[in-house]
Amino acid sequence: MDQDQQNQIDPETQKRLNQPIPHTAGLSPADLAFLNDVMSKVESGQIKLLVPSSIINHAVYDGLPPEKQGKVDYDAVNLLTTIRNIYDLWKYSNQQPTFQIENLVNQVRVTKERFEEVEGDVYII
Repeated sequence: MDQDQQNQIDPETQKRLNQPIPHTAGLSPADLAFLNDVMSKVESGQIKLLVPSSIINHAVYDGLPPEKQGKVDYDAVNLLTTIRNIYDLWKYSNQQPTFQIENLVNQVRVTKERFEEVEGDVYII
């Protein structure tokens, strides 16, 4: 058996691999509410996709010590980057949740909640 024959995939296996994975899960109610809230804040201009400080709740943030403010600033950059990715995917998918959107929304929501357990309600998302 030569190298090309060893690398061939059975046609039936290839056919199964080419089938899209059924998508039935959808967004959880918490993730859907979070997505709608964030998208409406982006659309209204409250969240500016290139300004990390636009997702910071300054009423809480301003009372934090400088080292915690630095951590919040750093986390805001990462959160906003993911929000920007979600927004782009949402617009290009005609506002239909995809696996990628679902995973990113859940990631941002859970991460934000975890940060706020430590720092307080420092984000407006």
